[in-house]
Amino acid sequence: MQFSLVLLTILLTSQVFSQQKNLVQKVNQVDCSCISDTSNLPTIEELNGGNKILAVAQKMAIIDKDVVRGSCWDFVNEVYKRAGSASNKKAIFRSKKGGPYANPSMVQPGDWIYHINYEFKGIEHSAIFVCWKDFEKRIAVTLSYAGMNRNQPAKYGTYNLKGIYSIFRNPADKPTSLPEETTGN
Repeated sequence: MQFSLVLLTILLTSQVFSQQKNLVQKVNQVDCSCISDTSNLPTIEELNGGNKILAVAQKMAIIDKDVVRGSCWDFVNEVYKRAGSASNKKAIFRSKKGGPYANPSMVQPGDWIYHINYEFKGIEHSAIFVCWKDFEKRIAVTLSYAGMNRNQPAKYGTYNLKGIYSIFRNPADKPTSLPEETTGN
């Protein structure tokens, strides 16, 4: 189920099939087995929760190649703003860089995660979780910006997520209420 939701969201931001096909190829280059089918994808407007976050992030970074200069945090915050949930994101887990660390099964696609970047000097890093590449080894695919004010868009990458110390989630959009039924008296 989680993989199909990720699939739906990763590829839904563009009406152009070639852009969607290129995205599948880019994600598959980092061996994310959660993406395979591209049929019947919804639009961003039809999404909610983490699926909307992934769609907005993909559109910004991969399709539009928007550059959000600053830190990795600035990019993820901008994604959440554009998805309409920067101010109402829900803390799922909070700790400190030194731990304790979150149980990895808590993480869902579209979550804003703070983790130790073991691949780059063990510093703090903010990213958007996409899917697990190898759950047992805690290797995941994320979408993030390298930071350090670089003039480049965010990109997909694989990270060791043994040290997740905060998880934030976009709450699912509230369903629209139907108008009350009226009688024709």
